[in-house]
Amino acid sequence: LKALAGDCDHLVLWLDCDAEGENIAHEVIGVTRRALDQKSLDEQRQNPHGVATRRIHRARFSAITKDALRDAFKELAEPDAALSRSVDARQELDLRIGVSMTRLLNWRCVGRARQKFNPATKLVSYGPCQTPALSFCVDRAHEIEAFSPEEYWKADVSVEFPRNKETSLKWIVPDDKVVRTTIRKSKGKQDNRPTEKIEESSTFDRGLAQGVVDLASRSQATVVDVKATKDSLKPPLGLNTVALLTAGSKALGLSPKQMMNVAEKLYSAGFISYPRTETTKYDPKGFDVRRVLREHTSHPEWGKTAGYLLNTKYAKSGRPPLRGYDAGDHPPITSLRAATRDEVGGGNAWRVYDFVTRTFLGSLSNELAFTREVATLEIARKPDSPQFAIEQVVVDSLGFAGSCRWVLRDIGAPSKDDPRVDLKTGMKFPVVKANLEKCATKPPRFLQEHELIELMDENRIGTDASMATHVNNIVDRGYVTLCDETGVPLRQWRPPRPGQTPPPRQVGRYLVPSSLGIGVLDLFNRASAESGSDETPTPQMLARPSIRAQMEEEVNLIATGKLDKDACLEQNLQWFEARYAEFERSLSRQRVNEFANGLAPVQNGLRYWRRLGAFEPMKQQPKNNRHHRRGKGAPRNGAPRKQQPKGTGQNQRDRAGSTSRKGGSRRGAPKQTTNSRRRGR
Repeated sequence: LKALAGDCDHLVLWLDCDAEGENIAHEVIGVTRRALDQKSLDEQRQNPHGVATRRIHRARFSAITKDALRDAFKELAEPDAALSRSVDARQELDLRIGVSMTRLLNWRCVGRARQKFNPATKLVSYGPCQTPALSFCVDRAHEIEAFSPEEYWKADVSVEFPRNKETSLKWIVPDDKVVRTTIRKSKGKQDNRPTEKIEESSTFDRGLAQGVVDLASRSQATVVDVKATKDSLKPPLGLNTVALLTAGSKALGLSPKQMMNVAEKLYSAGFISYPRTETTKYDPKGFDVRRVLREHTSHPEWGKTAGYLLNTKYAKSGRPPLRGYDAGDHPPITSLRAATRDEVGGGNAWRVYDFVTRTFLGSLSNELAFTREVATLEIARKPDSPQFAIEQVVVDSLGFAGSCRWVLRDIGAPSKDDPRVDLKTGMKFPVVKANLEKCATKPPRFLQEHELIELMDENRIGTDASMATHVNNIVDRGYVTLCDETGVPLRQWRPPRPGQTPPPRQVGRYLVPSSLGIGVLDLFNRASAESGSDETPTPQMLARPSIRAQMEEEVNLIATGKLDKDACLEQNLQWFEARYAEFERSLSRQRVNEFANGLAPVQNGLRYWRRLGAFEPMKQQPKNNRHHRRGKGAPRNGAPRKQQPKGTGQNQRDRAGSTSRKGGSRRGAPKQTTNSRRRGR
């Protein structure tokens, strides 16, 4: 860079247009400034009274396309020094705080972790973002431990619809008898209000449920009322980074880090716009919807949807919808050009590109309009007769569901193989099943990756550029284990071999805290309990989201020029140094021994959570399941190995070959090598 700057008159910075990109741009300025300043001095000597030429320029762009780059070159701006200083402050705080705490934890705890948890443990680390993110997962684990199951009863009643279709009915339980389960959100901001989950067709009163089942047995259900209610769903907002990472983990089965890596490759290839943004609102002046839709009208999968929007809603104007939030950084993530599966590269690249494009088209579409039909049924026409309900959904206008087809499943719309039944008052359906099921309330589930991303965004832990890394860190450190809904660790997907049965599909990406993750959080909590008053800051604050949110707020003030960088660093480092001293005093030998005694291998921890009912029951696999690794000597096609006759083993064959050739004479036997003689012996 220094050599190139000596031969150039101007420096144009084309780094990514986010905070990290701005910081890298100023590093480039620091390397090349001397050569460019020399150019300015030479110009001033030649023309002492002239206006100095600006030689350092910043390009602002959000997509790598011909038009976007040309527009950015026409409107070159000055670099943002304040934004770069804010990144320097965040990096220095994270480095000094994280390294100091990590060295202390390693000095006291890593040896014990290798003995009791996993010999391959590299380090016991602390991070100003990583540890608060871990606290969300550990808080949920404590809620599961504190949960007490309660027994309740469910009336499982089904009727036979036309075409021999069995349909379950929902028993309308009296309000004072219904089963309600209290679920608390993970401790985050200030909102920890409990929510209620109502178990359908269930009650704590066994006698009431038994009476309903006895009445429904060998009876008919009669439709006594049908109500239709109009409803609608608004189209999605523009896609930002958090929504992209959430969808990747929830719907595509990709970790946040994998999702971001794929999105960055698509951006570099010019398929999508810049994938790191907080904005969900399209620019009403700079974004032309018609130009992007024309690009997609010829696509074989969503070309009809793009053409329909171009000829109807955007026939006269290309102004985008005005909904959403403008964070002032980059526009929402959009699909810039049409491409087929082969052009994108297939695999995860195609899945991400397909999701981005369909969400983009959905955000430009109209709302989804549908009608909910709720039919009330009775078993016996009496005043105190139990009532049942059945709900059907009729789609009136597809709207954005034309491209985002997964929304139809979310609202319960019928599929082609499951047509709607026209329910009318007086219709009767025979009851084909009436069973009483004994159930128990279940504890809350562990956090999934997409839920953790949403909590981090809500509590301002990390930036859109770093959230994926923080989630990946707590997994790599062994603080949490990624499991499916049955508590089985997620395996890396591999294509099955020919003739091999593929392994069962794993559902969910749950973050299950290990004993190491819970133990590390407990170190901070115990230190706070020993420090005394609740009014003074304690080491527990080091692991809570509120401190990181406050730090991010101060760093953002540096970016806007409202706070001095050095003052911010001094204030924060003094606070953390005091907490470090308190935490160091609390790590006595006795406390470290207590930490070590609480450690156990990952599989032991998973068995413990399974006993508490934190996972779904595991499905029984058939005994001849062949998705496991091929055993020694087994044929590649998975067929059972043929039994050899007794006495025909390798040693027996060797002995027979050495004594019975040419009528029992060894004269005609081949010369034995060292290996064959060793096998014979």
